[in-house]
Amino acid sequence: MDSGYRFENAGMVITCISFHSIGNRNVGLFQRESDGMYITARNTSKDKDGTYSWAWGHYFTGYTDALLDYYNRKAEMQRYTD
Repeated sequence: MDSGYRFENAGMVITCISFHSIGNRNVGLFQRESDGMYITARNTSKDKDGTYSWAWGHYFTGYTDALLDYYNRKAEMQRYTD
């Protein structure tokens, strides 16, 4: 998924800020359009109806906290292989 890509998740319009995948795993940093909240999410996938879902997400009001969480989760994901 490229930076700037917009999609829908559970009725929310989301913009991808950064995305990294390894094998069957991925982690993304997103921003919710309605209120500007930042989201870090793991294992984002496209559903049959064209919307997206993820295994879990963490929500942040500040970009710096969200970015730090994204980098930490990306590093953690890279320690494991499929």
